[in-house]
Amino acid sequence: MAARGRGFFVWILSVIAVGVLSALSVVPRPLLTAAGATLGSLYYYVDGRRKRIALSNLRLVFGEEKTEAEIRQILKASCRQLGSALLEFAALPRLTPEKLPGLVHAEEVDKIGRARRAGRGVLLLTGHFGNWELLAQSIAIKGYPAHVIGREANVGLLHRYIVGRREAHGNRVIVKQHAMRKILSALKKGEIVGILCDQRGSSQGLLIDFLGHPAPTNADVARLIITSGAVVMTVFLVRGPDNTHTLHVSDPMVFESTGDRETDVRNVTRQYLAALESFIRCYPEQWLWMHRRWMRRNHGPVE
Repeated sequence: MAARGRGFFVWILSVIAVGVLSALSVVPRPLLTAAGATLGSLYYYVDGRRKRIALSNLRLVFGEEKTEAEIRQILKASCRQLGSALLEFAALPRLTPEKLPGLVHAEEVDKIGRARRAGRGVLLLTGHFGNWELLAQSIAIKGYPAHVIGREANVGLLHRYIVGRREAHGNRVIVKQHAMRKILSALKKGEIVGILCDQRGSSQGLLIDFLGHPAPTNADVARLIITSGAVVMTVFLVRGPDNTHTLHVSDPMVFESTGDRETDVRNVTRQYLAALESFIRCYPEQWLWMHRRWMRRNHGPVE
């Protein structure tokens, strides 16, 4: 039992969340998608703090090319898509190889199989874009289960629920804290590892241009790429107007070595961020804008 106070409140919310999502697991997916979109629309008006962060980010990136009305429409669409993805999470275990083609167009998934044959392990990079949970499950169902990196939830019940859903089709969760050794071990065995690498992490990260502005970025992903020698690809799942999804898998990325490790870390980071950026610019309504991605070191958010 959680202690009284804030910890107890978080525990109660976690129990409610698990109960609600468990109950929703039997609801048809189209209803979950629609209900989630409605929930996301309400969230746009309820969470004023996150809304201000998201609007500030959108103005920073698109302020010179889009009107205020267009920026707000992007955020509203992003909230709807996020709400749909949240409720769709409950239905992940019901996916089967027979049902997947009607939901996900995954013609490019075989690129992952070809990359794996190199025997160096495959590192799949993506972001908080579209339904990233469905992305991981789709790749696993198509025959390429991966180790996926995730934070440990504060409440054990919620953590077990999330891990159970994420591992429903063969993926395996590596808890983010102290994960590097396990990731390197998996890649050394020629296995697949998926990483969300679009958020800020520490404000002490490298300052790398992202969507046109300097953004603190964790250097660990670039160091992992250099150390492991794995095949690196980006993967994205784009939601269409009919709520089907299209899987996009890049060709293996090529990184040039200068012989100077820190220079290589910066160059690799710039290169994979540019790949993420291209999808965000094409589909801005499918990215998660509600975090302080452009916070400067000790100087507050970029204005």
